Amino acid sequence: MKEFLTVFRRWRDFSGRSSRREYWMFTLVLLIIAFGLGIVDGVMLGVMDYTQNEAEAQLLTLGNAYSLVTLIPSISVSVRRLHDIDKSGWWLLLCLTGIGIILIIYWACVASDEDDNRYGSPVPQDPEPSSAE
Repeated sequence: MKEFLTVFRRWRDFSGRSSRREYWMFTLVLLIIAFGLGIVDGVMLGVMDYTQNEAEAQLLTLGNAYSLVTLIPSISVSVRRLHDIDKSGWWLLLCLTGIGIILIIYWACVASDEDDNRYGSPVPQDPEPSSAE
């Protein structure tokens, strides 16, 4: 949860680097919450009286509001993740091609640069918990 909150604290920071762990933990929590909100929306829309037209009712959902709130933080952590492997954030535009999503996912899985790059110093990793504890 720490990584999820870190991304929200840095929501407007498109410079610097984000670790692979930060990116994927944010994505995991994002998907879990979105799945839960999808269930809640399904239940609410299932019992909703459609006094308005159906299109308006489907636009006003918790899932859509959540998507809007998390859009900019998602883009910023993706750009910082690309910076972590010494790629420009503009590569994220490959997602608009559809097939480019595969390359972006691959790059999100690649290990971080261990040295400084043009986007800054590596993100310090949390120490591994020792097995003696």
